[in-house]
Amino acid sequence: MKKKNDAHNLLLINPWIFDFTAFDLWSKPLGLLYIASFIRELGYDIQLLDCLDKHHPALAVTSAMKGRLKVKKYGTGPFPRQIVSKPEILNFVPRHFSRYGISEEIFLEELKKCKLPAAILVTSFMTYWYLGPKRVVELCRDVFPETPIILGGIYASLMPEHAQKVVKPDYLITGPGEIEVSKLLSSLLENAPAIQNSHKILDDFPFPALDLYQKLDYLPIMTSRGCPYRCTFCATDKISGGYAQRDPELVFQELYENVKRFNIKDIAFYDDALLLNKNQRLLPILEKVIEKKMKVRFHTPNGLHARQIDKKVAQLFRLSGFTTIRLSFETVNPERFADMKYKIAPDDLIRAVETLERAGYSRNLIETYILMGLPHQTFLEVFESILFAHSLGIKIRLASFSPIPGTVDFNRAVKDGLYPENADPLLTNKTIFPLHRNIESYRKFSEIRQFVNILNQAVDRKVNLFKSTELRQGFSDFLQSAENK
Repeated sequence: MKKKNDAHNLLLINPWIFDFTAFDLWSKPLGLLYIASFIRELGYDIQLLDCLDKHHPALAVTSAMKGRLKVKKYGTGPFPRQIVSKPEILNFVPRHFSRYGISEEIFLEELKKCKLPAAILVTSFMTYWYLGPKRVVELCRDVFPETPIILGGIYASLMPEHAQKVVKPDYLITGPGEIEVSKLLSSLLENAPAIQNSHKILDDFPFPALDLYQKLDYLPIMTSRGCPYRCTFCATDKISGGYAQRDPELVFQELYENVKRFNIKDIAFYDDALLLNKNQRLLPILEKVIEKKMKVRFHTPNGLHARQIDKKVAQLFRLSGFTTIRLSFETVNPERFADMKYKIAPDDLIRAVETLERAGYSRNLIETYILMGLPHQTFLEVFESILFAHSLGIKIRLASFSPIPGTVDFNRAVKDGLYPENADPLLTNKTIFPLHRNIESYRKFSEIRQFVNILNQAVDRKVNLFKSTELRQGFSDFLQSAENK
């Protein structure tokens, strides 16, 4: 039976993060904001409650937070943080466990101020962050016991059964949510707005509803959704429902309008495959940015495909304002490289770095991702990848492996006894190195991070500690000998 609803008022919530560490590295709930703009266009009234909003007015007068939430370089910065009890399953980790975002007191105050919603939409991100949506649903039920709660997002898409059992929403949406949410609302609410057209492609939807924020430090944008690649450790294809590209004219329109509207310089691309079909998609956008003489800074938190960086790309990057450049590399190991379908080879990384340098980028401003903690990955493989990347004079960003349900590497880890099949998703937390769930391994990986910090500090000073092939080989031989003892 349809529930009576005259106002068509909806409440959208971006939940807290519960983790050992969290940082606002251009993090906005873009999927939720797309849904917000779409259903608002249909005729719904939208309220947004973002638990991770660093500019929530109540934080400015909270003594515990006052003066601590300074925006750092390029719009990034720390989230508000409160230490909470650590889940028993994570007791072996020698770190504080925290809730990141506004306090529960502020959340409840805001919740009680909201107009009675006809439905509540809650998004979700990492599988090991499910405690955030869980707590949000519990509090929403206390305040609005009769209001249906709909859960969507990454965790809901990857682990729907767990989400239904543990978070206990009334309804659950998997994959892209714009159409599915609108259909569900139509079935739940009396006199619900009808969908006006089929919305077959991504560009049929309105731009994300960034205006729901009182203040923004950066703009999130994407030229495509999903990824056509099938990396063994990635689950993008299970989340985004296929690969969809946007019209570059519309992307530029969104970019241009939002830069003027919000008076912001920093823009973060959310694409998983930003350089795919670059001549038809990204480069025309950058050419327009240059033509309009826009003073912006672009950032790529997701790794760029190094093989796609040629002279034209590097030059347009430089002229248009690309500031944060992170290249995907993952590993120097040839067997694993082959397993990843020959995505990025060491020579590709070398060429990309040299091309960017010729375009005017200093090597110490270029970064690359290296994976550690993969199934059957040795510490020696990680070190060799680190040494190779450092020898190029670039910075290293270690990416810890998280076994994502449904991926090839997750299934391998389970099959080989490295990870329990039905484990609590909290154990997929990359901070704890999930395939090495003990204090000794945790300390060893932490020492690798410290080693990389030393190398990156050297790169900042343009000092290359392992440029010599002989020195790298000697260090590798030493590590191999130590590992075999």
